[in-house]
Amino acid sequence: MEAKKALTSEQAKFKKLLLSLPKTEIHLHLEGLATANTIWKLIKKNNLQYKNINSKQDLEKKFHVTSLDDFLDLFINIIQNSLVCESDIEYLIDDAKDYFLKNNIIYSEIFFAPSKFIQTGFDFKKIVKILTGGAEKIKKNHNIDIKFLIDVSRSFGIENAMKNLDLVLANPSPAIIGIGIGGSEKKGPAKDYAKVFEKAISKGLRVVAHAGEDVGPQSIWDAVEHLKAERIGHGISAIQDEKLMTYLAEKQIPLEICPTSNLFTRKYTKTLKEHPVKIFFSRNIYVTINTDDPTIFSVNLIEEYMNLLVEGLFTEKEIIQIIKNGVYATFLPESRKNAIWKLIEAKLPK
Repeated sequence: MEAKKALTSEQAKFKKLLLSLPKTEIHLHLEGLATANTIWKLIKKNNLQYKNINSKQDLEKKFHVTSLDDFLDLFINIIQNSLVCESDIEYLIDDAKDYFLKNNIIYSEIFFAPSKFIQTGFDFKKIVKILTGGAEKIKKNHNIDIKFLIDVSRSFGIENAMKNLDLVLANPSPAIIGIGIGGSEKKGPAKDYAKVFEKAISKGLRVVAHAGEDVGPQSIWDAVEHLKAERIGHGISAIQDEKLMTYLAEKQIPLEICPTSNLFTRKYTKTLKEHPVKIFFSRNIYVTINTDDPTIFSVNLIEEYMNLLVEGLFTEKEIIQIIKNGVYATFLPESRKNAIWKLIEAKLPK
């Protein structure tokens, strides 16, 4: 990862402004909000043993990931494995609340991937109850709105994805507004999941898809043409396809860009200066900025924006426009989007 540069006085002033602005975030994973402190609590609570983790300090070192392999090991083998019953999810919701408060995020749409937990015996109905209750508690105590997108997942196959959708439909909740598809793009081409998404849309659910993160532009084409995805998670391989970039701009399909995450995968960009996000923005593609897995990548939303400013990819004015994009890319009613944007505008320098 690149070394962080010291902020100029003007940049420090803008960072202070960023903190004061109410914000939205639409691409992050609940497990990716787990802190080392929380996972250590779960390890002790559930009496778990992990190789080379004998103290909280050992675990904290694991959270300093430097490669995609490090990330996957932490996410799958430690974070997910540390949740051994449904109530453990409450710990993650508490971490989400702390993250939102720190970044002044007042609305978020969070991915939650239930497949691994269901396979180990979790009751989906109980999961929904905990997600819903957690969202209601944060709304009541902090006036932060959270909605969830259930990741039906490519990693476990088409039949499992349909099963996940059916569980969502059988356990309706105001906190769960749609589905997404994550997991390995190479192993699960988006077009294979067309029937799952067609059914979700017919039942009134919102639909999004990770695409173009680790596979070429065809993955994005499949997501918008076969899945009718309303937003694309990452989408950075679109840089390889002029026709696709034109299409995304014309249709104004939001891209959920996660800059720091993309540097870890090292597939289409190895430095922030090389990231295609600026080209997308200049081509009038609907760009939003997100963190993906903030505690694992050691970054928060304000830092994502500041990194783009410091590296010279965007001006302060352009970053405010991207924050506005993030508001209007949500699945909120138009009236609520307008209300959030008015809150932001009121804090901007005149």
